[in-house]
Amino acid sequence: MRVPELPEVETITRDLAASITGARVAAVWGSGLPLRLARPVDLAGIRKVAQDRRIVSIRRKAKYLLLDFEAAPGPDPSPRPGILFHLGMSGRLLVESVLQPRPRHTQLALSFTDGRELRFRDPRRFGFVAAGAPIDGRAELADLGPDAWAELDAAGLTSRLQGVRAPIKAFLLDQTRVAGLGNIYACEALHWAGIHPATPAGRTRGRAAALLEGIRTSLSIGITNRGTTLRDYVDSSGARGNNAGALRVYGRAGQACPRCAGVIVRSVHAARSTFFCARCQHR
Repeated sequence: MRVPELPEVETITRDLAASITGARVAAVWGSGLPLRLARPVDLAGIRKVAQDRRIVSIRRKAKYLLLDFEAAPGPDPSPRPGILFHLGMSGRLLVESVLQPRPRHTQLALSFTDGRELRFRDPRRFGFVAAGAPIDGRAELADLGPDAWAELDAAGLTSRLQGVRAPIKAFLLDQTRVAGLGNIYACEALHWAGIHPATPAGRTRGRAAALLEGIRTSLSIGITNRGTTLRDYVDSSGARGNNAGALRVYGRAGQACPRCAGVIVRSVHAARSTFFCARCQHR
């Protein structure tokens, strides 16, 4: 099991933006089951921002997906109301016909006036759904660092690395420092940059530009290939991502490094597998 990372959420965001922007919500349905941390879903709050309103935009912040709705009419409309989604470990956002039976483990459905539904399916229920007005004011977004794809720059990364003793891979996974990366793309970015994952983050300041390039390259490839499917991830139409075959080190222990022909090794830290080349990512 893995949490979908930035390329997977970006792929779904782009697909949904193309297919349901402008759709009007006719009804909101919920399973009544709690999601992350056994917290109930606030269906009343979701209905308040979504019922009888059109979706005006769909966007991503780190690993979160946001639906923006038109404001309610009146002299004091709520600023940018919306719904926030996090896919957790097994969450899927699918656009399907209302005539098609809702699959098992569907937790939320937004029915549109055009006969389609946006369905959030989450068998393990580690995902998250919440409403907000404004949606950008949700606490879940408050402590996120700069987005690894859209906001991070070399100067900012250099500054954030200053004095950090934690390993560089742990730094990249910390969403308050850099937002959007997970285990797969952190391993890939460090390989592209030629940095050992256990190197103290502060010691990589001089290579911040190379690290940023590695981050952007790994994410760009992942987005181009529509995400990495190892088990659960699918896009909004149910199709698997194509990026697994493009991974350079992740999941390739014992194989030859594509850059130097050294051996890719696997280590485990904090219950996470780390993959790197023992030759060209020396400490």
